[in-house]
Amino acid sequence: MITQGINFPLTIDPVRGNLVVASEADLIKGHILSWLQTETNERVMVPNYGRTDSLFTSISNINLITSEFKTGLEKYIPNAEFEVDGSINDQGEAVILVYWSYGELEQNPIKITI
Repeated sequence: MITQGINFPLTIDPVRGNLVVASEADLIKGHILSWLQTETNERVMVPNYGRTDSLFTSISNINLITSEFKTGLEKYIPNAEFEVDGSINDQGEAVILVYWSYGELEQNPIKITI
């Protein structure tokens, strides 16, 4: 069971000059951010890790994207629970909200625009 680890993104403690240590919930949030910011095939040793690049893809069904996000997050971050919701804004961007909980505690949602 993980209790502490290095914060993501890497941050220097201004007082001590060391890397900031994160709690379990912060580590899980870091894993979520890492997965959301990684595109598939970006990691050579884990090519399926991350989300599909949708830069030049028109989004016709937001449910396909939200289901892909939820499936990927559950696969690579099994110790958290996820609900993913999305919409398309006036600029044609997909706005994805990742609601997650760790243990029994609901955490603040993470918003990503693609």
